[in-house]
Amino acid sequence: MARLRHLFLLTVIWGVAGPFARAQTVRGIHPRASAADYAASEQTKNATYAAAIVPASQVKHLFAVDISKTYTVIELACYPSQAGAATVDPTDFVVKILKNSEFVHPVDPVTVAAVMQDKNTPRPPTARNPDVYTEAGVGYESGTDPVTGRRVHGTYTEAGVGMGTGRDGGPYPYPAPPPAGATPQDRAMLEQQLAEKALPGGSFSVPVAGFLYFPANSLKKSSGSYELEYLGDASGKMTLRLPAKER
Repeated sequence: MARLRHLFLLTVIWGVAGPFARAQTVRGIHPRASAADYAASEQTKNATYAAAIVPASQVKHLFAVDISKTYTVIELACYPSQAGAATVDPTDFVVKILKNSEFVHPVDPVTVAAVMQDKNTPRPPTARNPDVYTEAGVGYESGTDPVTGRRVHGTYTEAGVGMGTGRDGGPYPYPAPPPAGATPQDRAMLEQQLAEKALPGGSFSVPVAGFLYFPANSLKKSSGSYELEYLGDASGKMTLRLPAKER
């Protein structure tokens, strides 16, 4: 009887705690209160989708490395219908700028982190554009004059030329300290942060939200709107028109 009571208590505890434990494994960000809180939204049979462009002024503070000039971040949320679960596949969201233009797919966190590390890694100095610094030293010496035999004392100076990689033009010996985002540790940290906030994929019966990362050079636009489409909803085509200008 005691064993049965113990098993019963374990079942009850797991029944209560299980959903919370599983919910904690879902990455992404907290969805807003409703789809109406986003810049654009559209409803299909399976779910309501909502999205907004995250201003670059906010993106630059979201991660350990600033990606705001290289990637456009779109916040997307999915609110499943009460009929059942909705399937979310981040790779099936695409953006196009002009009518009949090619679609741009989001970039995964691994690629984003690799691109940012390469971008922030200083290039070695070349013969055309070397970073040159000078160094000088002052010392004190004493000894015997070979002619008179007397002890002499005095100071001396020495100078040299070396190579440096001062990003701000300042002279310091090579190699210079690496900038933020250039080291393997920076890359790993950025990749983890990007993945944690990215739109999660899978089948969900509760609202989910997260970020999609698009190459900024493909989405250069100061007015009008972007067309964000989802190709993975079996119930029909989903298109959101997002204002290109930050709000």
